[in-house]
Parts: sequence; structure tokens; C-alpha cells
Amino acid sequence: MHCPCELAVHPAGHEPAFNELTDRERQVLILLGGGLPNRALARQLGIAERTVKAHVAHIVGKLGLRTRLEAAVISNVYHNQICPDLHLRDG
Repeated sequence: MHCPCELAVHPAGHEPAFNELTDRERQVLILLGGGLPNRALARQLGIAERTVKAHVAHIVGKLGLRTRLEAAVISNVYHNQICPDLHLRDG
């Protein structure tokens, strides 16, 4: 059964193409789910704020989204698929 949030962002059977994201874009996407502004993401990753903005733009484009907010929702809904290695170690 699909979560209603997932269906609101992506139609059933259409999972975002996370395999198209670079490792850094995945890191940014995961952090977006925490609701932090770009400046805080940049500090946490040790990169420039403009670089975070570029990563966010690439994420939005590659995943076929429209907004940063949609990316943050996707980050939470699909968290286990975005960073499966972390969850394999927990089990």
C-alpha cells in the first residue's frame, strides 16, 4: 500500500530516478528533508551556498519535480531508497 503523501507527489508506479543523482546530490536531498535553509546545508556540507543551490536545481530537474519543497517531501517519503546503505547497517 502506498502512502498518500507519495501518491500526491508521484503517481503510483512512478518512483523517482534516484540512480541519476550523484552522491553529493543524494546528500543534499537527504538534508533537504530536514527543512534546513540552503545556508545551513552549505555549512553542514562544507560547501558554498551557491553550490547547494546548484545541487538543488539539479535534483529538482533530474527527479522531474517543480520545487525545493517537493524535493524535501520526496526526501522524507523515499528516505530508505535514497540512502539504503545506512538502513542495511541498522538491521
